[in-house]
Amino acid sequence: MDAWIEVARGPLFRISLTICMLGLGYRFAVTVGQIIGAWRRAGDRRVPVADVAAATLKWLVPVRLLRIRPLTSVASFAFHLGILIVPLFLAGHVVLLSGVLPGFWPTLPASIADGLTIAAVTALAVLLGARVTVAASRSLTRLHDALILLLLLAMVVFGFVAAHPTVSPFPARTILLLHVLLGNLVLVVIPLSKISHCVLYPLTQLVFQLGWHFPAESGRHVAIALAKENEPV
Repeated sequence: MDAWIEVARGPLFRISLTICMLGLGYRFAVTVGQIIGAWRRAGDRRVPVADVAAATLKWLVPVRLLRIRPLTSVASFAFHLGILIVPLFLAGHVVLLSGVLPGFWPTLPASIADGLTIAAVTALAVLLGARVTVAASRSLTRLHDALILLLLLAMVVFGFVAAHPTVSPFPARTILLLHVLLGNLVLVVIPLSKISHCVLYPLTQLVFQLGWHFPAESGRHVAIALAKENEPV
């Protein structure tokens, strides 16, 4: 078992992390390229940078959604907080990351890490429940959306149990191996799924803004496509 854990924490982790970083870098570069192309084709190239920055900040701190959907908004915030902070700053994770990405890596106190993990598990359960029970969310949910949430939930639960082996009815090393393997799978899935918004999110408001800057002559092209170029507007 220990040999499998070392393989999962060693070569498999490095391969998975490399796929994740290269994949996210590719997605980011492609998105930036598409934004530049849209800007060059736009009839109006003026972009209100301050408004875009304000809109991005507004979506990062969704106060408006807290009033409309308080439970799922709080759950989403708690989930993102736990899923970002604990993997990066938990002591056991820092050991792995510092071997691949040298630098100063502060570690979380165990009590804070436990609190964030429990909050993330609770939040994931709430989000999964909303996907199933709320009609508006259910209509927008695809199978892969639910599977990604289940994958994240399993990874977090196994990680918490691995850190507290006394609460587990199963062998501690087995739980640790499952947590590491699930963590590696999540790294591979990140650039291939909606989780890639972790790096693309700052660009979304800019994309929305440029979406209204139609290319020159676009109206005429639409009229030709509809065979109505000779009809008055």
